[in-house]
Amino acid sequence: MASKRQHMVSNLVSDRPPLKSLLRILAMVILGYVIMGNVVALLVISTFYSGDFMKAMSDPVGHPDIRNIMVIAQGLASLVGLVLVPSFYLKSFENRSAGNFLGNFPSARLFLILAALVVALAIGISPVTEWNAAMELPGELGKFLRSFEDQAAVLVEAFTSDLTPFSFLLVFVVIAIIPAWGEELVFRGLLQNELVRLVRNPHIGIWLAAAFFSAFHMQFFGFFPRLLIGAMLGYIYYWSGNLWIPVTFHFLNNGLQVTAIYFAQLKLHSYDMESTESAPLSAVAISILMMAALLYYCKKYLVTPPHGDAPPKL
Repeated sequence: MASKRQHMVSNLVSDRPPLKSLLRILAMVILGYVIMGNVVALLVISTFYSGDFMKAMSDPVGHPDIRNIMVIAQGLASLVGLVLVPSFYLKSFENRSAGNFLGNFPSARLFLILAALVVALAIGISPVTEWNAAMELPGELGKFLRSFEDQAAVLVEAFTSDLTPFSFLLVFVVIAIIPAWGEELVFRGLLQNELVRLVRNPHIGIWLAAAFFSAFHMQFFGFFPRLLIGAMLGYIYYWSGNLWIPVTFHFLNNGLQVTAIYFAQLKLHSYDMESTESAPLSAVAISILMMAALLYYCKKYLVTPPHGDAPPKL
């Protein structure tokens, strides 16, 4: 079995001291996504929306005419902040590329294994999702966080309500494809690699990267289930040393949710994808066992063998 740190060396982000590299990465994310990405989004909306911009932004559900423009703006913000700027940073400041973190594209069998893992994880952590969503925090902080969460829910509803084939494809690209690549490049490819190098402990590095990943979404009442998802992404990346693996998992996780919402609107099923209610305990128990078996399989077969040999075929 390979040394667990081997692929962290081959996926080295920077030759700088890890703390300095981490600070540069965090500054790049703030500049790229928080500032440049959101500026691009606001410019797109204000340029292409002919109605009352501020009124529509305050009530996007009541203004369906702005929805597609907002989705495109969100997609461009993510593309700029999580894909283009990090790629430019790697090329210009570290003399590396995203290709440094990639291996073989997942086989059909691994794709199905990751899809099963996505479903098992969603059901297995549903009690955590319900508990986190129902948390009550005291004082003004609790009110602020809850109002922030409500605003995020309104935005999701605006994006996903009354989907047409065109708007479904648009939302699918913006929610499933762009974040899968961009967020995994930033949080696993850059942050996790450097955090593991800094703390010299893969488990601490993986969970710290997962915490950054969850906090990035600015939704406290979904922080803990997203933390668990981030840790899952972190471990399958660490075992494989191949960014395509967490990218595929992330894509499946987001894409299946968007597709299920669209299918529910087409009356093809009646399950409420927006619900935070826990699955029955029997289903949770079965899913946790299934998840453990799938993770064991992934850990056994995704670990990069020594001397650069090709990993076992899945």
